Amino acid sequence: MTSHYGGYCRISFEMRMVKQAPASNECGACVVAMLTDRTKAEILADVGTPEKPDYFWLNYMQALGFVVEDVRDDMGFDRTLAWKTMFNGYLNLPLGSRYYCSLRTAEAVHAVAVDESAMVFDPSTSAPMLGTCTLNEYLRLNRKKFDSISIGCYRVRRRTAQEADAFRTSPVKHQ
Repeated sequence: MTSHYGGYCRISFEMRMVKQAPASNECGACVVAMLTDRTKAEILADVGTPEKPDYFWLNYMQALGFVVEDVRDDMGFDRTLAWKTMFNGYLNLPLGSRYYCSLRTAEAVHAVAVDESAMVFDPSTSAPMLGTCTLNEYLRLNRKKFDSISIGCYRVRRRTAQEADAFRTSPVKHQ
């Protein structure tokens, strides 16, 4: 399916929106469900309580067979500042990948998913139902609301067969 956005065509890979329960801290579990094409119920059955830090969710996705890569390690990641706590590289994530992004404000930490066409899927009950804005637009909008916002984004992709074999035979203990 394709859609037009900002005068050019975007490919939509149909990421399924997963919303958190009202007044809950399930955003990490919901984002993992979206990125891994699982249900929130499947994720919660595995992990129990959903109130876990980002590093837990990143490690959990690796245990599910996904590769998680910090986008700051990408060659060419733009480390110039868009504003005092924001690298320009986060505002222009490459198309074609899914991302787990953790937003930090003075009030809270919140996770969102970004799909292959760079649209944000926010599990919050107060956010739109569909991915209707890019991460750049989302961050600029929320920067006005929270004054200061910082972010960390991680590319999430399925492990290749070769990577899976190396993962299984590695002498390092994987959790």
